[in-house]
Amino acid sequence: MLHANTQLDHPNGAVAMFRFAADHPEYITGTETGPWRMRLPLGSFEVRQDGTVLLVEAEGVNPIGLSYMKLIFVDHIREYLAEDVELEWKGDGQTQGIPPFFRQVRVTASRRLTPSMQRVTLAVPDLQGLPLDELHVRLLLPPKHRPANLPPVWPMLTASGALSFPTGADALLARVYTIRHVDLARSEVDVDFVLHPTKEASAGGWAATCRAGDVAGLLGPGGGAIPAAPRLLLLGDETALPAIARILEVASPKTICQAIIEVNGPEDEQVMARPVEWLHRRGAAPGTTQLLVEALARRQPSEDLYLWAGCEFDGFRDIRRHVRSVWKMPRDRHMVTAYWRRGAAGEVPEEPHHSSAA
Repeated sequence: MLHANTQLDHPNGAVAMFRFAADHPEYITGTETGPWRMRLPLGSFEVRQDGTVLLVEAEGVNPIGLSYMKLIFVDHIREYLAEDVELEWKGDGQTQGIPPFFRQVRVTASRRLTPSMQRVTLAVPDLQGLPLDELHVRLLLPPKHRPANLPPVWPMLTASGALSFPTGADALLARVYTIRHVDLARSEVDVDFVLHPTKEASAGGWAATCRAGDVAGLLGPGGGAIPAAPRLLLLGDETALPAIARILEVASPKTICQAIIEVNGPEDEQVMARPVEWLHRRGAAPGTTQLLVEALARRQPSEDLYLWAGCEFDGFRDIRRHVRSVWKMPRDRHMVTAYWRRGAAGEVPEEPHHSSAA
C-alpha cells in the first residue's frame, strides 16, 4: 500500500467532515467528533481531530488509488467548507503533474447503433493499468476549433490533490460516460453516446462527427463499481442503457437480474445479454414520463435485492424517494443516479447535499 498524510487547520473542519460522513454513511464511518474512516476497493483515508486541526492519513493500493483518495477528500472538504482550502500532502505518490488516472485517447472507429445511439471506439494507452471494474469515465474534449498542430491542454494535479482544469481558449468540454466494453487485447474501450439535437457543443455531437485519429482525454474509471448481489433490479432511460448493458454482461450467472429500460420506441432497443423489459415513450420528450417510477411501484423489494437506477433528475428524485421512503431500503443496497437534467447542460450531482453542490 502507498501512504500519504496532510493536515487541515480550520475552525469548521470537523463540522465539515461530520457533514461529509453523514451524507455518505454507506462509505464513511465515524461519530460527530471522529475519527472518520472511508474504505473503497482502491484505498482508504482516516481523519482524526486534534483541536482545530484535522489529521488525514490516506492510502491506496497503487498510485491511482492513492490519488483517488486524496482527490475525494480535498474535493468534498472544500465543498462542505464552501472554501478552496489548500493542503500539502507528504509521503508516497506524486504531488503534482499529470494524474495517474488520466489517458490521452485516440478514436479508432465510430458507428451508429440505433437512431439515438452512437458507439465510439477509443485506443487507450496502458489500459490494463486502470481500474476497469468501475463503470464511469470523464471524457474531455478539446475546443472544437483548436488548430490541429496545437496539442490540447489537459487537467493537472495540484499540490492539494485536486484537479486543475484549463480555462479560456483551452477550456475542455467534460462529460461523464460509461465504459460500455473493454478489449484488453486491443487496448480499446467502447463508449456509447446518446444523440440529441442541440445548437450547443455536446459530447453527442462530437461522437456523431468524430473521425479515426481524433484525440480526447479520459479521466478514470471511477465513480461507480459494478454492483454484485444475489438479485439485481436495474432501471434507466437511454442514458443509462450502456451501464445496464455492461452490468448484465458481467453479472454472475447465479445473479437474478431484472432490467427495465425506457427508450423512445422499438427502433431504439438493443440486443442485451439478458432479457429486458422495454418501456416506450412513443414520442414524448425524454424526461417527461413516469414510466420508470410506475414500473418500480409495481414491484416489491426483497432482502437479497440491490437496486441500481440512472435517469433524468426528476425521475431520479422520485425513484430515490420510493426506494428510501416506501421500500425503506438501506443505502448500501441501492444506487440511484441523476445522469442528466432537462433544460440543463453538463454534469448533474449524483447526490445533491445542499444548494452549492456541484
